[in-house]
Amino acid sequence: MNVIRKLLLQHRAEVQAQMVAARAKAAEPFEEELRAVNIALAALDGAPLIEAEQDESPPRPRAEPVRKAGLGRGRIKRSLEDMILAALRAHDEGADTGTILESLERRWNRSFQETRVVEELRRLAADRTVVLERGHWRMQAQPDLVTGDTAQHVAA
Repeated sequence: MNVIRKLLLQHRAEVQAQMVAARAKAAEPFEEELRAVNIALAALDGAPLIEAEQDESPPRPRAEPVRKAGLGRGRIKRSLEDMILAALRAHDEGADTGTILESLERRWNRSFQETRVVEELRRLAADRTVVLERGHWRMQAQPDLVTGDTAQHVAA
């Protein structure tokens, strides 16, 4: 029984290696053609106008792509940083990592990897945007412009 298992595992490994080799061999001509097309496009983007075209008319500026006015349809794309900051704003007193994950998953209806969230929190802490105090992450205290130094010097 053990010998049969080893033979099947060996055969499976050989078949997988053959599949990888066949995929690479099949993709090779397409990769070369794609590389050639990319080089041609890059050359056209940076190429000057042909002399015959310059004699007939003055060069025209490149047309900018047309952009639609207003908001596009669908969801607004948000980075993980934006989502984490929104979750922290919802918890004024601060929140631990588990609470932040739960808040993210509930609000955006998707799962997040805890390691990515922790890495982003550490990066935000390095940027002094958030701080970790007693196991809770919270937003860095921003000075209030209304009650700052300028408001105290106003005569009554």
